[in-house]
Amino acid sequence: MKKFIFLFLFIFYQSTAFSINQFKYSKDSLRAEFCNTLYDNLNFPNLPNKTPLKIDTELLVEEINNVDGKSFSFDAVYTLWIYWTDDRVIELLKKLGKYEKTNEPTYLCDYEVSSIWGAKRKLFDPVVEIYNQKKTPKYSERFDWIEIFSNGTIQARVRTSSEFRTKELDFSKFPFDKQTFSFHIFSEFPINFVEFIPNKKMNTHKKELYKADGEDGLNIPGWKVKDVHFKNIITKEDKYEYSGFVVEITAERNFGYYIFKIMIPVIFLIVITWSVFWIKVSELQAKVNVTVVTLLALIAYNFIFEQDIPKLSYVTYLDVFILVSYFFAGTATILCIYSHWKYLISKKDQNIVGYYARRFGPISYVLINLLAIFLYI
Repeated sequence: MKKFIFLFLFIFYQSTAFSINQFKYSKDSLRAEFCNTLYDNLNFPNLPNKTPLKIDTELLVEEINNVDGKSFSFDAVYTLWIYWTDDRVIELLKKLGKYEKTNEPTYLCDYEVSSIWGAKRKLFDPVVEIYNQKKTPKYSERFDWIEIFSNGTIQARVRTSSEFRTKELDFSKFPFDKQTFSFHIFSEFPINFVEFIPNKKMNTHKKELYKADGEDGLNIPGWKVKDVHFKNIITKEDKYEYSGFVVEITAERNFGYYIFKIMIPVIFLIVITWSVFWIKVSELQAKVNVTVVTLLALIAYNFIFEQDIPKLSYVTYLDVFILVSYFFAGTATILCIYSHWKYLISKKDQNIVGYYARRFGPISYVLINLLAIFLYI
Protein backbone atom coordinates (compact mmCIF):
# COMPACT_ATOMS: atom_id res chain seq x y z
CA MET A 1 0.00 0.00 0.00
CA LYS A 2 2.84 2.42 0.84
CA LYS A 3 4.52 1.66 -2.49
CA PHE A 4 1.28 2.46 -4.28
CA ILE A 5 0.90 5.78 -2.45
CA PHE A 6 4.52 6.71 -3.20
CA LEU A 7 4.06 5.88 -6.89
CA PHE A 8 0.86 7.93 -7.05
CA LEU A 9 2.51 10.96 -5.43
CA PHE A 10 5.52 10.67 -7.75
CA ILE A 11 3.31 10.67 -10.84
CA PHE A 12 1.12 13.47 -9.53
CA TYR A 13 3.88 15.82 -8.43
CA GLN A 14 6.33 15.25 -11.27
CA SER A 15 5.72 15.15 -14.98
CA THR A 16 7.76 15.15 -18.17
CA ALA A 17 6.85 17.89 -20.60
CA PHE A 18 8.15 18.73 -24.06
CA SER A 19 9.66 22.21 -24.17
CA ILE A 20 10.39 22.39 -20.45
CA ASN A 21 11.66 18.84 -20.46
CA GLN A 22 11.35 18.38 -16.71
CA PHE A 23 8.99 20.18 -14.38
CA LYS A 24 7.01 19.37 -11.26
CA TYR A 25 3.79 20.37 -9.61
CA SER A 26 3.83 22.06 -6.24
CA LYS A 27 3.48 19.82 -3.22
CA ASP A 28 1.66 22.69 -1.55
CA SER A 29 -1.72 23.63 -2.88
CA LEU A 30 -1.42 26.85 -4.89
CA ARG A 31 -4.61 28.75 -4.41
CA ALA A 32 -6.14 31.05 -6.95
CA GLU A 33 -5.16 34.00 -4.78
CA PHE A 34 -1.49 33.50 -5.61
CA CYS A 35 -2.10 33.43 -9.39
CA ASN A 36 -4.27 36.54 -9.04
CA THR A 37 -1.53 38.27 -7.04
CA LEU A 38 1.09 37.25 -9.58
CA TYR A 39 -1.11 38.47 -12.43
CA ASP A 40 -1.76 41.83 -10.77
CA ASN A 41 1.99 42.40 -10.34
CA LEU A 42 2.92 41.48 -13.91
CA ASN A 43 3.65 44.65 -15.80
CA PHE A 44 6.47 43.92 -18.23
CA PRO A 45 5.19 44.69 -21.75
CA ASN A 46 8.62 45.60 -23.12
CA LEU A 47 11.64 43.50 -23.98
CA PRO A 48 13.65 42.12 -21.05
CA ASN A 49 16.90 43.87 -20.25
CA LYS A 50 18.99 41.04 -21.69
CA THR A 51 18.76 40.97 -25.47
CA PRO A 52 18.50 39.23 -27.78
CA LEU A 53 15.76 37.27 -26.07
CA LYS A 54 16.58 33.57 -26.49
CA ILE A 55 13.41 31.67 -27.37
CA ASP A 56 13.66 27.93 -26.89
CA THR A 57 11.53 26.30 -29.60
CA GLU A 58 10.02 22.88 -30.19
CA LEU A 59 7.70 21.85 -33.02
CA LEU A 60 5.94 18.50 -32.78
CA VAL A 61 4.28 17.51 -36.08
CA GLU A 62 1.59 14.87 -35.60
CA GLU A 63 -0.02 14.53 -39.02
CA ILE A 64 0.39 15.74 -42.61
CA ASN A 65 -2.31 15.20 -45.23
CA ASN A 66 -4.02 16.71 -48.30
CA VAL A 67 -0.72 17.17 -50.13
CA ASP A 68 -1.63 19.28 -53.18
CA GLY A 69 0.97 19.77 -55.89
CA LYS A 70 -1.29 22.07 -57.87
CA SER A 71 -1.69 24.71 -55.15
CA PHE A 72 1.66 23.85 -53.52
CA SER A 73 0.07 23.25 -50.14
CA PHE A 74 -0.46 20.65 -47.44
CA ASP A 75 -2.39 20.38 -44.17
CA ALA A 76 -0.74 19.57 -40.85
CA VAL A 77 -1.65 18.95 -37.22
CA TYR A 78 1.09 20.25 -34.95
CA THR A 79 2.02 21.49 -31.48
CA LEU A 80 4.39 24.41 -31.02
CA TRP A 81 6.06 25.26 -27.74
CA ILE A 82 8.11 28.39 -27.12
CA TYR A 83 9.62 29.45 -23.83
CA TRP A 84 12.07 31.94 -22.46
CA THR A 85 13.24 33.43 -19.15
CA ASP A 86 12.49 36.98 -18.02
CA ASP A 87 14.66 38.46 -15.24
CA ARG A 88 11.84 40.78 -14.20
CA VAL A 89 9.57 37.80 -13.58
CA ILE A 90 12.36 36.19 -11.56
CA GLU A 91 12.59 39.27 -9.31
CA LEU A 92 8.82 39.27 -8.89
CA LEU A 93 8.80 35.58 -7.91
CA LYS A 94 11.54 36.24 -5.38
CA LYS A 95 9.38 38.92 -3.78
CA LEU A 96 6.45 36.50 -3.65
CA GLY A 97 8.62 33.73 -2.20
CA LYS A 98 8.12 31.30 -5.06
CA TYR A 99 11.40 31.53 -6.97
CA GLU A 100 13.51 28.39 -7.49
CA LYS A 101 16.89 28.39 -9.22
CA THR A 102 16.59 25.01 -10.91
CA ASN A 103 16.32 23.27 -14.25
CA GLU A 104 13.32 21.37 -12.95
CA PRO A 105 10.98 24.23 -12.01
CA THR A 106 7.61 24.07 -10.38
CA TYR A 107 4.53 24.85 -12.42
CA LEU A 108 2.84 27.89 -10.91
CA CYS A 109 0.07 29.43 -13.02
CA ASP A 110 -1.41 29.55 -16.50
CA TYR A 111 -3.36 32.38 -18.12
CA GLU A 112 -5.41 32.97 -21.22
CA VAL A 113 -3.45 34.53 -24.05
CA SER A 114 -5.79 37.50 -24.31
CA SER A 115 -5.25 38.35 -20.63
CA ILE A 116 -1.44 38.41 -20.99
CA TRP A 117 -0.88 39.64 -24.54
CA GLY A 118 -4.17 41.44 -25.01
CA ALA A 119 -5.01 45.05 -24.25
CA LYS A 120 -3.31 45.00 -20.85
CA ARG A 121 0.04 43.64 -22.17
CA LYS A 122 1.18 42.03 -18.95
CA LEU A 123 4.25 40.42 -20.53
CA PHE A 124 6.41 40.98 -23.57
CA ASP A 125 5.00 39.30 -26.69
CA PRO A 126 7.70 38.07 -29.12
CA VAL A 127 4.99 37.68 -31.82
CA VAL A 128 6.04 34.21 -32.95
CA GLU A 129 4.23 32.71 -35.94
CA ILE A 130 4.66 29.95 -38.50
CA TYR A 131 4.96 32.22 -41.49
CA ASN A 132 4.15 29.74 -44.25
CA GLN A 133 0.65 29.16 -42.92
CA LYS A 134 -1.86 30.04 -45.61
CA LYS A 135 -4.23 31.64 -43.15
CA THR A 136 -2.79 33.80 -40.39
CA PRO A 137 -4.49 32.90 -37.09
CA LYS A 138 -6.28 35.53 -35.05
CA TYR A 139 -4.12 37.29 -32.49
CA SER A 140 -5.89 35.58 -29.59
CA GLU A 141 -5.65 32.15 -31.28
CA ARG A 142 -1.90 32.10 -31.87
CA PHE A 143 -1.43 30.16 -28.64
CA ASP A 144 -3.70 28.20 -26.30
CA TRP A 145 -2.33 29.50 -23.01
CA ILE A 146 0.70 31.02 -21.28
CA GLU A 147 2.32 29.31 -18.31
CA ILE A 148 4.72 30.64 -15.68
CA PHE A 149 7.18 28.43 -13.79
CA SER A 150 9.08 28.96 -10.56
CA ASN A 151 12.45 29.66 -12.22
CA GLY A 152 11.06 32.62 -14.18
CA THR A 153 10.35 30.62 -17.34
CA ILE A 154 7.42 31.72 -19.50
CA GLN A 155 5.99 29.12 -21.85
CA ALA A 156 3.37 29.42 -24.58
CA ARG A 157 1.85 26.45 -26.37
CA VAL A 158 -0.50 25.92 -29.29
CA ARG A 159 -1.89 22.68 -30.68
CA THR A 160 -3.90 23.09 -33.86
CA SER A 161 -4.21 22.22 -37.54
CA SER A 162 -3.57 24.50 -40.47
CA GLU A 163 -2.91 24.65 -44.20
CA PHE A 164 0.64 25.45 -45.24
CA ARG A 165 2.10 26.73 -48.48
CA THR A 166 5.39 25.52 -49.89
CA LYS A 167 7.38 25.97 -53.09
CA GLU A 168 9.25 22.72 -52.59
CA LEU A 169 6.65 20.24 -53.88
CA ASP A 170 7.74 18.59 -57.13
CA PHE A 171 5.58 15.77 -58.50
CA SER A 172 7.51 15.20 -61.74
CA LYS A 173 8.69 11.78 -60.48
CA PHE A 174 5.22 10.75 -59.30
CA PRO A 175 4.60 8.09 -58.00
CA PHE A 176 8.29 7.59 -57.15
CA ASP A 177 8.67 11.07 -55.68
CA LYS A 178 10.05 12.43 -52.42
CA GLN A 179 8.66 15.62 -50.93
CA THR A 180 9.85 18.01 -48.25
CA PHE A 181 7.27 19.54 -45.93
CA SER A 182 8.67 22.62 -44.20
CA PHE A 183 7.59 24.87 -41.34
CA HIS A 184 9.13 28.37 -41.09
CA ILE A 185 8.91 29.94 -37.63
CA PHE A 186 9.74 33.64 -37.26
CA SER A 187 9.28 36.55 -34.89
CA GLU A 188 8.30 40.02 -35.99
CA PHE A 189 11.28 41.38 -34.06
CA PRO A 190 14.78 41.56 -35.63
CA ILE A 191 17.53 39.18 -34.53
CA ASN A 192 19.10 41.74 -32.19
CA PHE A 193 15.86 41.57 -30.14
CA VAL A 194 14.64 37.96 -30.56
CA GLU A 195 16.62 34.84 -31.47
CA PHE A 196 15.43 31.23 -31.75
CA ILE A 197 17.29 28.27 -30.32
CA PRO A 198 16.14 24.66 -30.87
CA ASN A 199 14.92 22.79 -27.84
CA LYS A 200 16.96 19.65 -27.12
CA LYS A 201 13.82 17.60 -27.72
CA MET A 202 14.22 18.43 -31.43
CA ASN A 203 17.27 16.13 -31.54
CA THR A 204 15.05 13.30 -30.35
CA HIS A 205 12.45 14.10 -33.01
CA LYS A 206 15.19 14.09 -35.64
CA LYS A 207 16.61 10.77 -34.48
CA GLU A 208 13.23 9.06 -34.08
CA LEU A 209 11.67 10.71 -37.18
CA TYR A 210 8.80 11.92 -34.98
CA LYS A 211 8.13 8.22 -34.20
CA ALA A 212 6.60 7.92 -37.66
CA ASP A 213 6.41 4.12 -37.43
CA GLY A 214 4.64 4.15 -34.05
CA GLU A 215 0.95 4.34 -33.28
CA ASP A 216 1.22 7.79 -31.68
CA GLY A 217 3.85 9.18 -34.05
CA LEU A 218 3.74 11.32 -37.16
CA ASN A 219 1.17 10.10 -39.66
CA ILE A 220 1.38 10.94 -43.38
CA PRO A 221 -1.14 8.72 -45.22
CA GLY A 222 0.48 7.15 -48.28
CA TRP A 223 3.98 8.33 -47.35
CA LYS A 224 7.00 7.07 -45.41
CA VAL A 225 9.05 9.57 -43.41
CA LYS A 226 12.74 9.42 -44.41
CA ASP A 227 14.29 12.39 -42.65
CA VAL A 228 13.60 15.14 -40.11
CA HIS A 229 15.84 18.19 -40.22
CA PHE A 230 15.81 21.47 -38.33
CA LYS A 231 17.98 24.55 -38.60
CA ASN A 232 18.29 28.18 -37.61
CA ILE A 233 18.29 30.66 -40.46
CA ILE A 234 18.72 34.40 -40.81
CA THR A 235 16.73 36.35 -43.37
CA LYS A 236 17.03 39.99 -44.31
CA GLU A 237 14.06 42.25 -44.93
CA ASP A 238 14.72 45.89 -45.72
CA LYS A 239 17.63 46.85 -43.46
CA TYR A 240 16.88 44.36 -40.67
CA GLU A 241 17.89 40.73 -40.15
CA TYR A 242 15.48 38.23 -38.59
CA SER A 243 16.12 34.96 -36.81
CA GLY A 244 14.12 31.98 -38.02
CA PHE A 245 13.66 28.35 -37.05
CA VAL A 246 12.88 25.89 -39.86
CA VAL A 247 11.73 22.28 -39.56
CA GLU A 248 11.85 20.11 -42.68
CA ILE A 249 10.27 16.67 -42.98
CA THR A 250 11.25 14.58 -46.01
CA ALA A 251 8.90 11.75 -46.97
CA GLU A 252 8.87 9.17 -49.74
CA ARG A 253 5.63 8.15 -51.38
CA ASN A 254 4.52 4.55 -50.88
CA PHE A 255 4.49 3.61 -54.57
CA GLY A 256 3.46 -0.06 -54.20
CA TYR A 257 -0.21 0.84 -54.70
CA TYR A 258 0.49 2.56 -58.03
CA ILE A 259 2.62 -0.33 -59.31
CA PHE A 260 0.16 -3.10 -58.47
CA LYS A 261 -3.12 -1.22 -58.98
CA ILE A 262 -2.24 0.92 -62.02
CA MET A 263 1.00 0.12 -63.83
CA ILE A 264 0.90 -3.70 -63.88
CA PRO A 265 -2.77 -3.83 -65.07
CA VAL A 266 -1.98 -1.29 -67.82
CA ILE A 267 1.03 -3.34 -68.95
CA PHE A 268 -1.19 -6.44 -68.98
CA LEU A 269 -3.69 -4.65 -71.24
CA ILE A 270 -0.89 -3.66 -73.63
CA VAL A 271 0.32 -7.29 -73.76
CA ILE A 272 -3.19 -8.40 -74.68
CA THR A 273 -3.40 -5.69 -77.34
CA TRP A 274 -0.17 -6.64 -79.08
CA SER A 275 -0.96 -10.37 -78.92
CA VAL A 276 -3.19 -9.83 -81.99
CA PHE A 277 -0.11 -9.89 -84.21
CA TRP A 278 0.17 -13.60 -83.55
CA ILE A 279 -3.31 -14.04 -85.11
CA LYS A 280 -3.69 -14.57 -88.85
CA VAL A 281 -3.83 -11.36 -90.86
CA SER A 282 -7.04 -12.46 -92.51
CA GLU A 283 -8.85 -12.52 -89.15
CA LEU A 284 -9.38 -8.75 -89.09
CA GLN A 285 -12.59 -8.76 -87.06
CA ALA A 286 -11.07 -10.88 -84.29
CA LYS A 287 -7.95 -8.73 -84.15
CA VAL A 288 -9.80 -5.41 -84.17
CA ASN A 289 -12.21 -6.67 -81.52
CA VAL A 290 -9.29 -7.41 -79.21
CA THR A 291 -7.46 -4.12 -79.79
CA VAL A 292 -10.56 -1.94 -79.56
CA VAL A 293 -11.88 -3.71 -76.44
CA THR A 294 -8.52 -3.42 -74.68
CA LEU A 295 -8.22 0.25 -75.72
CA LEU A 296 -11.68 0.92 -74.29
CA ALA A 297 -10.74 -1.02 -71.16
CA LEU A 298 -7.64 1.16 -70.81
CA ILE A 299 -9.74 4.31 -71.15
CA ALA A 300 -12.30 3.02 -68.63
CA TYR A 301 -9.56 1.98 -66.23
CA ASN A 302 -8.07 5.45 -66.51
CA PHE A 303 -11.32 6.93 -65.15
CA ILE A 304 -11.06 4.57 -62.17
CA PHE A 305 -7.56 5.57 -61.08
CA GLU A 306 -7.80 9.19 -62.26
CA GLN A 307 -8.71 10.33 -58.73
CA ASP A 308 -5.42 8.87 -57.46
CA ILE A 309 -3.34 11.03 -59.81
CA PRO A 310 -2.61 14.66 -58.81
CA LYS A 311 -4.05 17.31 -61.13
CA LEU A 312 -0.98 19.24 -62.22
CA SER A 313 -0.02 21.72 -64.91
CA TYR A 314 3.06 19.66 -65.86
CA VAL A 315 3.69 16.08 -66.94
CA THR A 316 4.71 13.47 -64.38
CA TYR A 317 6.37 10.10 -64.94
CA LEU A 318 3.04 8.30 -64.52
CA ASP A 319 1.47 10.63 -67.13
CA VAL A 320 4.20 9.64 -69.59
CA PHE A 321 3.68 5.95 -68.82
CA ILE A 322 -0.07 6.20 -69.44
CA LEU A 323 0.32 8.29 -72.60
CA VAL A 324 2.82 5.79 -74.03
CA SER A 325 0.42 2.97 -73.20
CA TYR A 326 -2.43 4.79 -74.96
CA PHE A 327 -0.22 5.32 -78.00
CA PHE A 328 0.77 1.67 -78.27
CA ALA A 329 -2.82 0.48 -77.73
CA GLY A 330 -4.05 2.77 -80.52
CA THR A 331 -1.10 1.95 -82.78
CA ALA A 332 -1.92 -1.77 -82.54
CA THR A 333 -5.40 -1.11 -83.96
CA ILE A 334 -4.03 1.01 -86.81
CA LEU A 335 -1.39 -1.60 -87.70
CA CYS A 336 -4.03 -4.35 -87.71
CA ILE A 337 -6.08 -2.45 -90.29
CA TYR A 338 -3.00 -1.65 -92.35
CA SER A 339 -1.76 -5.26 -92.34
CA HIS A 340 -5.20 -6.46 -93.44
CA TRP A 341 -5.13 -3.97 -96.30
CA LYS A 342 -1.77 -5.42 -97.32
CA TYR A 343 -3.33 -8.88 -97.10
CA LEU A 344 -6.14 -7.90 -99.47
CA ILE A 345 -3.52 -6.88 -102.02
CA SER A 346 -1.07 -9.79 -101.64
CA LYS A 347 -3.48 -12.51 -100.39
CA LYS A 348 -0.68 -13.67 -98.07
CA ASP A 349 -1.66 -14.53 -94.49
CA GLN A 350 1.65 -13.25 -93.21
CA ASN A 351 3.18 -9.90 -94.17
CA ILE A 352 5.96 -7.59 -93.14
CA VAL A 353 3.70 -5.43 -90.94
CA GLY A 354 2.89 -8.28 -88.58
CA TYR A 355 6.51 -9.47 -88.62
CA TYR A 356 7.92 -6.11 -87.53
CA ALA A 357 5.06 -5.53 -85.07
CA ARG A 358 5.87 -8.81 -83.31
CA ARG A 359 9.58 -8.19 -83.42
CA PHE A 360 9.83 -4.51 -82.45
CA GLY A 361 6.50 -3.54 -80.86
CA PRO A 362 7.00 -4.98 -77.34
CA ILE A 363 10.69 -4.06 -77.38
CA SER A 364 9.85 -0.45 -78.34
CA TYR A 365 7.29 -0.23 -75.53
CA VAL A 366 9.85 -1.45 -72.99
CA LEU A 367 12.63 0.83 -74.30
CA ILE A 368 10.45 3.96 -74.33
CA ASN A 369 9.38 3.31 -70.74
CA LEU A 370 12.98 2.70 -69.71
CA LEU A 371 13.88 6.02 -71.33
CA ALA A 372 11.09 7.72 -69.35
CA ILE A 373 12.45 6.17 -66.15
CA PHE A 374 15.92 7.44 -67.02
CA LEU A 375 14.66 10.98 -67.76
CA TYR A 376 12.29 11.32 -64.82
CA ILE A 377 13.65 9.09 -62.08
